[in-house]
Amino acid sequence: MNFFSELESFIEWQSDLPADCKLSEGAVALWIYLLYRCNCCALPSIDGRWLWRVEFFVRPEGIEHFFGRSERNIRRYRKELVDAGRLKYQKAVKNRRKGLYTLVPFADNVAPTRLKNLADETVSVFGLVDKYAG
Repeated sequence: MNFFSELESFIEWQSDLPADCKLSEGAVALWIYLLYRCNCCALPSIDGRWLWRVEFFVRPEGIEHFFGRSERNIRRYRKELVDAGRLKYQKAVKNRRKGLYTLVPFADNVAPTRLKNLADETVSVFGLVDKYAG
């Protein structure tokens, strides 16, 4: 996935929504923050590409501190993104632990795949797919 392509696609998608379906400013800001965090979690591959993790963790207090908003507000923003199909979220088992996030990519040429990173670990990342194959 490409950071700037995903950001541009998100902005265009949000701009094209009818006024009564647009995400709140908080949900837009949360999506951009999560895109940044996902980008920070990318793993280098053997061929020099950066591989975006399918799932990544973010501490709830980190989000609350960054936005200066309550847990309740962050939950509301996150629900907007989930309901809009732009985000998948798995709540942590224990209270106040890291939540598991998956950004739903706009790019239609990427899909979850298992690849080896530089540490020779198999990880789940978004990889390029040939949408015309088969």
